[in-house]
Amino acid sequence: MKLRRIVVMLDGSEADAPVLRQGVELCRQYAARLDALFVRRNLASGADFLGDSFSTYGMEAVLEALADAAAAASDSAHAAFNTVADEADDSVIGKFIEYVGLPDEALADEGRLCDLLVMAKPEGRAGAHQLQSISMAATQSGRPVLLLPAARDAKAGFDRMAIAWDGSLEAMRATVGAMPMLETAKAVSLLHAGGDAGASDQLSAVSAYLDLHGIVTSTSTVPLEGRSAAKALIEAATASHADLLVMGGFGAPALVRAIGRDETTGLIDGTAFALLLAH
Repeated sequence: MKLRRIVVMLDGSEADAPVLRQGVELCRQYAARLDALFVRRNLASGADFLGDSFSTYGMEAVLEALADAAAAASDSAHAAFNTVADEADDSVIGKFIEYVGLPDEALADEGRLCDLLVMAKPEGRAGAHQLQSISMAATQSGRPVLLLPAARDAKAGFDRMAIAWDGSLEAMRATVGAMPMLETAKAVSLLHAGGDAGASDQLSAVSAYLDLHGIVTSTSTVPLEGRSAAKALIEAATASHADLLVMGGFGAPALVRAIGRDETTGLIDGTAFALLLAH
C-alpha cells in the first residue's frame, strides 16, 4: 500500500499548524496529498446532547454559544491551513474541508477515503473528549490514525519504529497500515508484553512476514514484572529509541475504556513520541 491521501483533522487549537506542517512533510516524503478536515456542528447536531432539561430560552442560549465557539474554531483552523499551505509546495496541498454535522458522519464520508488520518497527540493526560475523538477516528474510519505531538520537529522522520504485537486483529491492521513508514525505517522492533505461551513463535512469524516486504526487524518479549502491558511497552520502546510506536487500539470493553483503565489509554497518556494505531 502507498500513501496517496493523508487527512489531517483540525480542531481550531494551537496544535493545528504544527501538526499540519508535520503532515506536509509526510506528504512530501511519500508523494501524497494533504487534505484538512474540520468538523463543525450545526445547531441541529449541537442539540443532541442537551436533552430535555433545558428551557427553550436556556437551550437557545447554549446553542448560540456553541455556534459562536464553532465559528471561532473554524476560523482558527482555516487560518492555520492557509498559513501552512502558503509555506508548502502546491503539489502536496489539497483542500480544506469544513464538514457541517456530526464527527462520525464526517469520518464515514471523508476518513474512509484516505490512507492515513493524522491528529494531534494529547499533551499530558488525555481528557475524555480527546480520547473519544481518537477512538471515533479509529473506529468510524477504519483507517490507521497517526497521533503526532505538536512539539515534534516537522522534518523529523520515523527512523526507529516499534510495533506492539499481541496477536490481535487490531495489531495486524495497525502493522499493515504503517507499512509505508515501516519500509523506510532504519530500525524496527517487534515487542510483545508478557510471557504468553507461543509469543516468541508469533513474533517470528510476523518478522518473517515483514521480511517479505523488505522490513528487517528485531524481536523482543518484554516481561511485565509487576507493570501493566502499556508501561512495559512504553519502557521497551523508549529503550529502543523509537520515535513511532505502532499498535492496535480500543479493543478493550467500553466500560474499561470509559474509566481509562485500558492499555490504549495508558499508551496514549504515557508516551512522548508519536503513535500509529488502528482498530
